[in-house]
Amino acid sequence: MKADPGLIATLLNTASSGPGETAAILDGPVPPGAAPDPLLTLCVAIAFGIVVSALHLLAHRERPIYTLWRTLLLIAPLIAMSTMAVGSNLAAAFTLFGTLAIVRFRTPIKDPLDAAFVIFSVVIGLALGNGNLEVATVGTSVIAVLMLVLLLFNRIMPREHRSTVRLTVRGVGTTDAAWRSVLDAEGLNYRIDSCTLDETSGTQAIKLSIAGIAGERWLAILAALLAIPEVQRAAGRTDEE
Repeated sequence: MKADPGLIATLLNTASSGPGETAAILDGPVPPGAAPDPLLTLCVAIAFGIVVSALHLLAHRERPIYTLWRTLLLIAPLIAMSTMAVGSNLAAAFTLFGTLAIVRFRTPIKDPLDAAFVIFSVVIGLALGNGNLEVATVGTSVIAVLMLVLLLFNRIMPREHRSTVRLTVRGVGTTDAAWRSVLDAEGLNYRIDSCTLDETSGTQAIKLSIAGIAGERWLAILAALLAIPEVQRAAGRTDEE
């Protein structure tokens, strides 16, 4: 049976989409008036960014990180702007993804809570860029309440401080009874991490790991250690949590 060339051409023309139809599929149907107003969206994103920055400063009120809150303030409107620019255009979305993939951020985030705040600001920008104000409002309210509950929980629960103390003791054969009695009197739990004997200078270098030293207790503890005649030098620091 011989195929009809006219029938084959008709089927091919019907099945294949033209350039305009292909672009419509990539762009996706956008109802009239559905795109968010750029100026209003950016203003709302800035307002939400201020809320996220305030929550971050509240979470780090004991040691405020003033460099990150400015970044959190900018992330929400920037993500909202990029989301509005991309829309439902797949080609633009892949272009934006490829551009961001080659950017390397060299600022380390030491606290996992800071990473959570960055994700928080990004999600708000995505929601506002897509015109979903309800998700941004409800999500921010829930996260804010959860953050306040966690802060209250941290205030109620006692915080354990991990600290390091370095002692320089005169005499290679000097016993540790004197400085141990000071630490025991302060009610501290400690362990010896290292001990180095220097016969040339006739000293001992002792490194201790201690739990339970808050910042305001350092002066009294170091003064008590230096009051021991055999202790030549005493230094301590509270490790980052």
